Amino acid sequence: MKKLLSLLLTAALLIGALTVCAVDSSAAEKKTLTITNHRVPIAEVEVGNEFIVHVGLNSGGYSVNTLEAQLRYESDYVKVVEYGPIVRGKVYMDGYSFPESIRNTNLLSNFLKRDNLILYNFSKYNTGVGVFNDVSEHFFRVRFKAVAAGTTEILHYFKVLNSLEDNTVIRLIKDNISNDQLDPIPYSATTIEPAIGYIGDADGDYDLTVMDATFLQHVTAGENSSYNTINADVNTDGAVDLKDALNILRYKAGLTADGNLGEWVFESER
Repeated sequence: MKKLLSLLLTAALLIGALTVCAVDSSAAEKKTLTITNHRVPIAEVEVGNEFIVHVGLNSGGYSVNTLEAQLRYESDYVKVVEYGPIVRGKVYMDGYSFPESIRNTNLLSNFLKRDNLILYNFSKYNTGVGVFNDVSEHFFRVRFKAVAAGTTEILHYFKVLNSLEDNTVIRLIKDNISNDQLDPIPYSATTIEPAIGYIGDADGDYDLTVMDATFLQHVTAGENSSYNTINADVNTDGAVDLKDALNILRYKAGLTADGNLGEWVFESER
């Protein structure tokens, strides 16, 4: 086995010697996607990178009991990263997309993905699911991947957001417009969180290949000094060295490797 790994590493080094210029030039050719919300730019993400759309919610001091909402996007620019089984067109992402206060209740939660649109709703009519005050804590989130350069709109749109007080329905938000008779006035805020790493992608091209092992060969030889440590230190031992290169080769060969290779890393999930 050691002989096989040695041969693979040698082959990767030979390929890298022939293509190191191509590796360096690819980094300079990265393209970006500008993401807007209500046509206002809120983030730029490199094409190939994954990112999370976070929606924070201030429910105006009221416990939310019914909701209908949607997330609008353009599939020419971004694609949804799936997080659950798809049954008759419905994607069950409750455990990822919704906060604990919602997903641990017996509410009806429908999550329907269509081209350029995610629809969802819930109803906890008698008791509600609590008050949302801190918009820095997500109310709803979805992971996407940027697939094309340009400018695209991602809009979280509340159709209705209701509360039940004294057997009376209070409409907190309708057609994405907050009820200005409440104090505080309910509102939502959308933020974009790009991934901070893609484990094993040592050369930073958002692809995990043998060339990443080759890149690490050049790093250990002192020929490359610019890299993302989260990507390159795949076995998380605090050092970027040949062990990481060997682990990438093992992973690509279908063998057991140390580290969570191929996983995207987000600060909010660390």
